[in-house]
Amino acid sequence: MIQLKYPPRYFNGLGLERYPPQLLQRAHQMFNEQVALDVPLVGETGIDGVLLDFNCGLRLQIPEGNWHVRIADAQSELVFIDADLSAVTLISMEKFYIEWEIALWFEGEPVFYHQFEPEGQRVHFVFGRAVGDSITLLPYVEQFRRTFDCEVSLSIGANFRDIVRNYFPHIRLSKGVPEDTYATFYTMGWMYMPLATPSDVRAMPLELFGQTILNTPKLGRPSKVIYKPTKPRKIVEPYVCIGVQASGTNKCWLTPGGWDQVVDHLKSIGYRVICIDRDRKCSGNGITVKQPKGAEDFSGNYTLLDRINQLAYADFFIGVSSGLAWLAWSVDIPVVLISAVTETWYEFDTPYRISNPLMCHGCFNDLSVHCMHIADCVRYKGTPRMYECLRSISARQVISAIDQLIADQKSMGGST
Repeated sequence: MIQLKYPPRYFNGLGLERYPPQLLQRAHQMFNEQVALDVPLVGETGIDGVLLDFNCGLRLQIPEGNWHVRIADAQSELVFIDADLSAVTLISMEKFYIEWEIALWFEGEPVFYHQFEPEGQRVHFVFGRAVGDSITLLPYVEQFRRTFDCEVSLSIGANFRDIVRNYFPHIRLSKGVPEDTYATFYTMGWMYMPLATPSDVRAMPLELFGQTILNTPKLGRPSKVIYKPTKPRKIVEPYVCIGVQASGTNKCWLTPGGWDQVVDHLKSIGYRVICIDRDRKCSGNGITVKQPKGAEDFSGNYTLLDRINQLAYADFFIGVSSGLAWLAWSVDIPVVLISAVTETWYEFDTPYRISNPLMCHGCFNDLSVHCMHIADCVRYKGTPRMYECLRSISARQVISAIDQLIADQKSMGGST
């Protein structure tokens, strides 16, 4: 942790008042008490003792003296600070894209003005671990690089580095924030959304997450990036990939025997069924989800690039709301998506999305639910209705979607 020359003073707009205090405190500890104080503040302004950068929101060092500081959003003209200050380090609570406007006066005379402008600058992005989030965010980073003609670097998990190298060759990989970085954006996921995004990301499709973090009218929605295979096909026979696990058992399909029936059906019509989950089973909330007995075991610590090469030659993918489903979508194969905790608009669009709207569902996107507890069955925990959304989707529903997909492929002259 770095030592600031002057004590920090955090500031923010009024929008944070809508979030629960516990969530704000958690986000504050993550960003301000750890991240904002982990990267040296070295942005020279040409004025002795005044330093400015945007490497964890806006950070501005004001030395001792008769200073007046005005900080505003150039677009909305919202004024964050307009005050006489001395010997302080200002750090904004908001960490997403804002067209900051900073003006300084010393002894009553204007001495400095700067408006946030990433064009031609070095900009860094820090990604979290969620596979689906990262898949949706990467095209926005590339779009940002092109729009502002800036040098972009990225800190991301080891499982994504080959993807960046293969499909985003102009984005530089970095383990930390490079020196002389003008701005850094943190996309660690929805748990830190009060500071990382201007809106509750549960209220919008995940594909718009990046547009929300990089909240600027200059950045349009990027085109879908298709991850083409990097190796030739290895499995000769027609096959289908499945993924029965997710980041939590609260996203898994829990109808007893459901997966076994689906696998049996696929095999009866001539498919090999390849289970590409990392683990053979996962447990949580008193529930264990296992790989279906009839599926071929392709579990293990494969890289995401390996999974791309497995998915790219499959006739389709069947899975739950997970990173593997997003990966299958990114290689542009049909996806049968079984989801109960999310609303129909949250994931990518697929005509083969399955849920049971007659039962309780969609709690992930219910803004009245405290987001720190959505890994549980927040409405019926401890009752006979616990996880009814995950148990009320029938194998018949899934098999019907599979049969429709196959019929659609045949009508279009595709795989059989």
